[in-house]
Amino acid sequence: MNYMDILFIVLTSIAGLTILLLLFLLFWQFLGVFGGLRKPKEFPKAKSLRKFALIIPAHNEAVVIGNTVENLLTNLDYPKDLYDVFVCADNCTDNTKELAMKAGAKVYERFDDNPDHKRASFPIKLLIDKVLEREENYDAIIKFDADNIPSRNYLHAMNDALESGLEIARAHEAPTNMGQNVWTSVSACYYCRDSRLMSNFRERHNWNSMLSGAGMMVSTRVLKEIGGWDAMGQIDDAEFTVNRLLEKKRVGYVPNAIVYEDQPSSRKDSAARNSRMANGLNKLYWSKSMKLLGMFFKTGKATYLDLWSQLTFVQIPILIAIVIPVYAVFYFTTLILEMCGIRLYGVLFQGENAPLIAMIALLAGGVAALLFYYFFFTLQSAIAVNKDKDVLGPDYKKNARKGIWLGAVAMFAYMGSINSGVTKKKVAWKELKRNAPTEKKEEKEN
Repeated sequence: MNYMDILFIVLTSIAGLTILLLLFLLFWQFLGVFGGLRKPKEFPKAKSLRKFALIIPAHNEAVVIGNTVENLLTNLDYPKDLYDVFVCADNCTDNTKELAMKAGAKVYERFDDNPDHKRASFPIKLLIDKVLEREENYDAIIKFDADNIPSRNYLHAMNDALESGLEIARAHEAPTNMGQNVWTSVSACYYCRDSRLMSNFRERHNWNSMLSGAGMMVSTRVLKEIGGWDAMGQIDDAEFTVNRLLEKKRVGYVPNAIVYEDQPSSRKDSAARNSRMANGLNKLYWSKSMKLLGMFFKTGKATYLDLWSQLTFVQIPILIAIVIPVYAVFYFTTLILEMCGIRLYGVLFQGENAPLIAMIALLAGGVAALLFYYFFFTLQSAIAVNKDKDVLGPDYKKNARKGIWLGAVAMFAYMGSINSGVTKKKVAWKELKRNAPTEKKEEKEN
């Protein structure tokens, strides 16, 4: 055995370990497909109604903020005296403040020139601090994005969950513009998978879910206990989730609390969002993921391993982008040289046709793996969309078609922006193009 044999074994081991890690992370997706088919959890109807503060951090959101606030104040099927809407006009250069006030929101302004403070966590903290200081004695705070439109029964659904003892919860996310183009369709299918399959699986097994900023609820009791909002990083919802899990608090999912939101409608906007999220998740991974893994070994609860796996996923694209090309170039280059009569290996690939057989085997394995990936990814999307058809509306098949069939391919396009976010020290926040609301969405109660 010479040094080329050893080098081949080392590189093959690294590539094999990368694939094994990927398969382990995909294992949870398998669980989601099969476990997520169960009927969504129904929380018992609450016997009393609680008071909610609805908060919206908004930076230059004049296109959508008026419609969002008006919808919250008029279209929710909940006593109007039991909730208020608060908006933080954050470093705005447009008339977000005026439009939010006109629509009926209680508005605070925030101006901060520090570039490190130009992210959503700072206006969220301001709003939560202001709400906790008020005398209205709110029972819980629900955070919406500036383009979010919740279902009419939203507050009743969260109230039911709150009375059942769930003090931290995420909503079921759905798209407003699924059929706009391929980018919105792909993004919408992702949220179908994440909510209807993965979050549903976790809730049915009493596991924890990863919070998403759109429509997440936290009780004021919890917020007072921890001293207010404590997730000040770039990916604040995931950070808040990890912080609470490390305190052994429960983070749940309320399937009939549905929030509709605008999906990125261009490659540029999709890439910007993915890069920003990957940058934040990467920092969270290196700072706190090992603590989650430690909680798994300490408690034996699989939910901690599941959440660790979610954070670890952000490392996979860059691992694949480095390991697989390097291994493939080394593998095929050396074997082609072997076929040309240039002996590189000492004991490996002996025999006249051994290099050719080895190359064919690797190519066949690679093609089979890609086909399996495409089949499984597409099947997962199709199942999720079908399960979510009542939420997505009568045109769900037409609107989801591109996302279902092209979603697996789009993930390769996403890898570039994810790797960009992971490798950069900081990703600047960029304004996303909002689709102006044309009419109010008539929501279906669930």
